[in-house]
Amino acid sequence: MAEKPEVNKSEAIRDYYKLNPKAKTKEVVDALAKQGITVSVGLVTTVKSKHNKKHAAKKAATSQVVDTKPQAEVNKTQAVRDYLKANKKAKAQEVVEALGKQGITITVGYVRTIKAKRKTHRKAVRTVVAKGGVGIPEVKAALTFIKEMGNITAAKKALEVAQEIKAIV
Repeated sequence: MAEKPEVNKSEAIRDYYKLNPKAKTKEVVDALAKQGITVSVGLVTTVKSKHNKKHAAKKAATSQVVDTKPQAEVNKTQAVRDYLKANKKAKAQEVVEALGKQGITITVGYVRTIKAKRKTHRKAVRTVVAKGGVGIPEVKAALTFIKEMGNITAAKKALEVAQEIKAIV
């Protein structure tokens, strides 16, 4: 009697899946049994799992697009502030549309939040300036001086030295 050639069961499973990629495990077992190939549900599951992992890795590798020009990070809040500075009377929806044309996606609520904080900040500055009896130009000059000195402590020491010099002269 002639010996039956040995069949590679895993290869038979892979071949079946190539022809029927959506086939269920039980369907593969039954179809191969009709061909005279006895396979277990566990073997079919293992082969299918390995096939799916290889296919997913291959798909991920081909779908990765190398971006030759890295995109700069966009500070959305700063973009809104800049737009509002240039267009003081702009409505929130106008800001959203204008920045959308520049490729910056934001919501109307986001713009309204920034506008509200801006308003609160301006009100606080006016209140502090009114209490101190000093105008906004003087406050700006003081802030510039502090930045120039590096910190408030250094600015205070410089002012003390200036007062001593003034007293001597």
